[in-house]
Amino acid sequence: MENELLTPELKKRCNPGLSDFGTGNIMSLTTQCLRYAATPTQCSICLDFCPVNALAEQGRRLATNTACLHCGACVGVCPLNAISSTTRTIQKINQDFLLSSLRVEELCITCERTLALLRLQTETDEPTAAAAQLALIEQAASSSNLIHVPCLAMLSRELWFSLLNEIGVEQLEAVSVYLPPGQCASCPVNVKENVEDLFGEAISTAELWTQREVALLTEAAQVPQKRHANVRAYLSSGIEAGRREAFTGFLREVRDSWNEVGGDQQKKLIEAAKQRERKKAFERTRLIDERTSDLPINKRPKAVPERFILVEALGRNSEHAADVLLTVSCTDEQLCTLCETCVTACPVRARKLVALVAAEVDETSVDASAMDGTAGTTAAARTAGEDGATGAGDGADTAETMSATEAAAEPEPAPQHVVVDPLYCLGCSACLQVCPTGACGFTTVSADEFLL
Repeated sequence: MENELLTPELKKRCNPGLSDFGTGNIMSLTTQCLRYAATPTQCSICLDFCPVNALAEQGRRLATNTACLHCGACVGVCPLNAISSTTRTIQKINQDFLLSSLRVEELCITCERTLALLRLQTETDEPTAAAAQLALIEQAASSSNLIHVPCLAMLSRELWFSLLNEIGVEQLEAVSVYLPPGQCASCPVNVKENVEDLFGEAISTAELWTQREVALLTEAAQVPQKRHANVRAYLSSGIEAGRREAFTGFLREVRDSWNEVGGDQQKKLIEAAKQRERKKAFERTRLIDERTSDLPINKRPKAVPERFILVEALGRNSEHAADVLLTVSCTDEQLCTLCETCVTACPVRARKLVALVAAEVDETSVDASAMDGTAGTTAAARTAGEDGATGAGDGADTAETMSATEAAAEPEPAPQHVVVDPLYCLGCSACLQVCPTGACGFTTVSADEFLL
């Protein structure tokens, strides 16, 4: 597919001051990339997905060339968030989502190319109709009802979950996507015809986790707009109603007018209160333990931004925790040789070698060992008593007996095993690729484990 729709003329007209489709530069974080980890693995997800093959290795890092569209699709596919945008990071997008969810009842999301094409149409085909649609879109964007991102493929399932998780909890009531028919099919980002599948799967997963739906809007008129209440219009409308109904309706209109038109200071206070509640909700998650951990920073597990966003969302609203099912790694103790290869290879330090606690050790073997030790000690004492009574033992034999007793009294090293913390494990398969015995595998866990 040729990039005919992404001409230099389109860039200049639709993105004033920008030289590329999308915003910000794409950068690779070598410290988080699987290709350059302590035990490197042959991960190539971002390289395979890039629509214009703009990513390539340069020494010990991945870098983009001049062909990069800055669409951010590689940001959405990387399981470790090792690729980011300089201006539209995952954290910044999530912050914009949550801030808008405090201000509006319905939130719509679209891509930057949608606005670009509308601007271009105002100068070419049907300028009047395109101008009317562009006015609606810009009005929705200015009122926080519409947020545009470089490409919907940049949004992961965690971002969608964080947004859908707010429905019914705060004042947010609905989430939708605005995409004119056939737009993705002709988009230069979809040159490999996998963009729609990527963000479609992310949305479907978030819908499954939350039991909420993301509506698809195809007309600009369907995009939600900010509602301005008008008490004077209500009073002069001539609607017949009883005194009580008229009074309650009047109060409702006054309240809406205050909240939506004249109460900016009040809205700021409400937003600040909800933001404080969101920060407090974070204390209900296991991630708070990371702040009080005794381990040095370079030994603690790492929560990548997307996992942090997911857990933070569960702290705000935990009703969907049981439905959030994630694939994480596990270890077959029968095959594991405790070589610690997987521990070293884990990029987020979710794996570690720990000693088995008493409750995890087989009670039968513990009882048997205890009985054997008691019997041996009793027999040794009986023998020593008989030798003392008869005077048969000499000094050398006594010393040997004491040495044997001391050696027997020394505790044996506690048994160990490899554990995986699902709070941090991303299921990136790094451990599976390096395990020499095939002891590493996958399992499914519920996000209930992320809450205190």
